[in-house]
Amino acid sequence: MRGIIVTFLISSLFIFSCSSEEKIDMNAVHNEVLSVLENYQNAHETQNIEILRNCFSPKPDIIILGTDEKELWVDRESLLNEQERFYNTVDEVKLSPRDKIVKMCPSGKSAWFYMRVNWFVKSGDEKSMFENIRTTGVMNKENDQWGIVMMHTSMPVKGQIVQY
Repeated sequence: MRGIIVTFLISSLFIFSCSSEEKIDMNAVHNEVLSVLENYQNAHETQNIEILRNCFSPKPDIIILGTDEKELWVDRESLLNEQERFYNTVDEVKLSPRDKIVKMCPSGKSAWFYMRVNWFVKSGDEKSMFENIRTTGVMNKENDQWGIVMMHTSMPVKGQIVQY
């Protein structure tokens, strides 16, 4: 629940801080953001750290929160080091993203996204499927390059915890 609140607050800040004087081709910018998400999928499936590196902002103030309680990274290099260790332990990774939602700042320089992703991971004879992983994030465009500055993945809880 706290993750949802943090994501909402960060998204709200982007929404209210965005302004634009120049005319932006929002369809083109939207497609650029989708391209980063496609590269994210491709990086995992090909286990290519360089493609993954290009999906994230090089700035030192990013936040990446995974599903495991130990998965918190606040810089790109520590995240990439951990991903490389992961890639060295698995034989195959397949992602099936769906329900992608991308919202754009009118300036064309920030975007936030949501998608559900099924992860298939094979390591030796062991096969694992992680379904409906919720992935949200924020991207910024700096120097004509989009990069993820915040990402959160979570596994939904089965059933309704709190009645509302």
